[in-house]
Amino acid sequence: MFSPTVNSESTLANYQINSIPFILGVASTWDLRKGLKDFEELAQRKDKPFQVVLVGLSKNQIESLPTGVIGIARTENTAELAALYAAATVFVNPSYVDNFPTTNLEALACGTPLITYNTGGSPEAIDAETGIVVEKGDLNGLYRAIEQVCSKGKDFYTGKCRERAVRFFNKEDRYTEYLELYKSMLQR
Repeated sequence: MFSPTVNSESTLANYQINSIPFILGVASTWDLRKGLKDFEELAQRKDKPFQVVLVGLSKNQIESLPTGVIGIARTENTAELAALYAAATVFVNPSYVDNFPTTNLEALACGTPLITYNTGGSPEAIDAETGIVVEKGDLNGLYRAIEQVCSKGKDFYTGKCRERAVRFFNKEDRYTEYLELYKSMLQR
């Protein structure tokens, strides 16, 4: 389901996303700890060469977004979500508190590079070829990282992101490893 080859045209048209590059943010619920204010501040920069798209917002949050942000309500439609990940130029996760976000892995599986704060397990999802880690709350650093990814272009990252997702985060492989670990522990 989560793949760089997902057809995104109808999803982009449905949400009137016509500005490429665009940065994507996804959360099951948005609040300050997930970096909502950081996205709002990024969107208000006059010199930004990108559009901001956020998924997982409440109706009230969507209505209060600043100009330049496309807000999308929370979706359970994984095909639609995969289409957004696959079309985005970069996935940005400016979470202030997180453990090991699945959204980071979904973005990588869709071939989309990740920019994240140095928070919890977020940096563990990427390496220097698949994304950039920025210090928590550093909006200028976040902006520079977005510019860097946009200047290299998504194609520079796509294959490496997908390869990393498949190599390290394939659920069937991890499941088998856990089973083997449990078996070895029982034999002791």
